[in-house]
Amino acid sequence: MSFVIGRNNPGLKFILSEDEWPGVRKIAYAVAGDITLVTGTKPGICEHDPSVPLNPDNIYVGTVGHSELIDDLVAEGLIDVSHVEGRREVYAFGLMTVHGGQGAMSGTGQSLVIAGSDKRGTIYGLFYLSRQLGVSPWVWFADVKPARRSNIYITDDMLCISKEPSVEYRGIFINDEWPSFGNWTFDRYGGFTAQMYEHVFELILRLNGNYLWPAMWTSNFSLDGPGLENAILADELGIVMSNSHHEPCLRHSEEWDLV
Repeated sequence: MSFVIGRNNPGLKFILSEDEWPGVRKIAYAVAGDITLVTGTKPGICEHDPSVPLNPDNIYVGTVGHSELIDDLVAEGLIDVSHVEGRREVYAFGLMTVHGGQGAMSGTGQSLVIAGSDKRGTIYGLFYLSRQLGVSPWVWFADVKPARRSNIYITDDMLCISKEPSVEYRGIFINDEWPSFGNWTFDRYGGFTAQMYEHVFELILRLNGNYLWPAMWTSNFSLDGPGLENAILADELGIVMSNSHHEPCLRHSEEWDLV
């Protein structure tokens, strides 16, 4: 059995619960964009409605313990989350047999399910799908364009339950950001703002990372968002923030000048 993404499944939708983490929802939109880039078809993003029958042609996404959708699928015996529940940054990427749909789309079929043990686990599961589509983590930052394909078939050999990361914190240090990085972000985003950091955070998550030491020269992560927008975005996407060696008490060097 397989699940098709592309022109042979024009009604494809990502289904998420209303109570799902906002960061997971944001990444679902990013992965929907990856599907459009590869296949030319644009999936929808929809709220889970328990009164609507399951559709074999949808992708069901959720975080264990933070998703009414996943709770419902477990209660109905359609999925087993015992291998991810209570673990750190783990996801299950699998197919489930459902009976549902309407009209020409009704009947028995395979739906794709991505269930994460926590926020980052679900996000990593979504980006695992992107990699199966042939999308590089560097698709935006390095303009790595994926090959175009009419349809992608998710087959049994792609299904998996990920392992817990052996290294807890994995990420990037934006070091010596002037002149190249600094000029680039001021030209395009007006500074080291949340609009820019969203691209950095997405890259880290696509690489299965979770950690950032931000830019430090003439910048202030805590205030450049503008305001708290950088910190709010990091929390939304599950990025752990820290600071470099010359910034005591987890306060940026530019902040000390304000004292």
